[in-house]
Order: sequence, then C-alpha cells, then structure tokens
Amino acid sequence: MATTTNYGWTTPDDTALVKDGAAAIRTLGSSVDTTTKNLNPETTLGDIAYRSSTANVKTRLGIGSAGQLLTVVSGVPAWAAAPSSSPASASATVGTKQTTSSTSYTNLTTSGPAVTLTTGTKVLVIVSSTQGSESSDSEVGRMDFAVSGATTRGESNDTMLSLHNQGTTNPYLPRASAVTFLTVTAGSNTFTAKYRSAGGGTIAFQSREITVIDLGS
Repeated sequence: MATTTNYGWTTPDDTALVKDGAAAIRTLGSSVDTTTKNLNPETTLGDIAYRSSTANVKTRLGIGSAGQLLTVVSGVPAWAAAPSSSPASASATVGTKQTTSSTSYTNLTTSGPAVTLTTGTKVLVIVSSTQGSESSDSEVGRMDFAVSGATTRGESNDTMLSLHNQGTTNPYLPRASAVTFLTVTAGSNTFTAKYRSAGGGTIAFQSREITVIDLGS
C-alpha cells in the first residue's frame, strides 16, 4: 500500500484493485482525523498550540491569566507574571544631628542610614543631608556610600556629596543631594551612607537620607 509523503496516510497503490472502497476510505479518514487532532490540541478559547518534540504533533498551552506575558522556559513557550510597572526602590533616614572629624569615611554614632534591596545590575543611589561645621567656617563635609552583599564597593570621592561652609562657624547649609548611577552585581545589595571631614575639623550632619532605585539589568 502507498502512503502520503508528509503524514504517512495509507492509500491504495495506483495499480491496485480496490476490493473494499468503503474500508479504504474509512482508514484514510481515521488517519486524517488523528493527524488533524494532533495538530490542533487546543480545547479552550484562547489556547495556543506549539510544535512538540514529536513530529507532526503539537502541544497545547492553556490560556494564561489576565496580565501574564508569554515567555520561554526551558525552550518552550510558557506564561509568566508581568514585571512590575514601577521600579523597586527603598529609602531610609536618620534625622538626628551627629558629628565626625574623621578624614576617612566612617559611620556616625548612628550608622547609616542603610537600605537593602534586591536589584538588577543598574541602580540609582541618592544621598542627602544638611551639614554644618562645628569648628571652622572653611570646613568641608563629605557624604558617600558603601555597598555590600552581592556587590562590594567602598566609598568614593567621585560620587560624594560635598558641602563647603562659606560663612560663620556652624551655619547649617541647605539640604543637598548627590545622585549616582551605579553598575552592581545583581542580587541582594546593602547601601550604607558614610561620612568624613575633608580637613579634620568637626562636621555635623543632620537629616541624612539614602534612596536606592533599581533600574533592572
């Protein structure tokens, strides 16, 4: 008996005498029915069919839930939750006035503030404070941050918030901020504010805040 090229359905040979035409038609029809069903496994409105590892057979992917997105998992289509429409962020504040005369970055009496956030590889870090000199009207206070966890990053004068007193000793300068775009290792990262005095005089910091915004990868 001959077979069709693509699906292997059984048909009479060109020179065959068809003894039982009804049976031959029924056999062919059953083959067509089985193949058609294998190629159309959907059962519910919105189902999707995709090629399986078996030739001429498709697999049914049931319709997803509202808001889900179609993605690929282990080489096959799958539904997944849509990412958040807003970036993840965290912030922390220490309002108390505290001082340091250290010329290297350090913690104040109340360390931080610090935030821990699960991030991608790109973040924005914003540090803010009000500063004032306790010893000289020419002193400079500096605030930056360190990163620990998935990423190890020390403080840097390249990204610091630096405020320079220009008047009488101990005037509090207007609250200011420094914004840093940073590449990190994806995972749980802790960002901790650090402080120093540029010249060794006593610098007071107040209304300290750190905010981290995850920008994904």
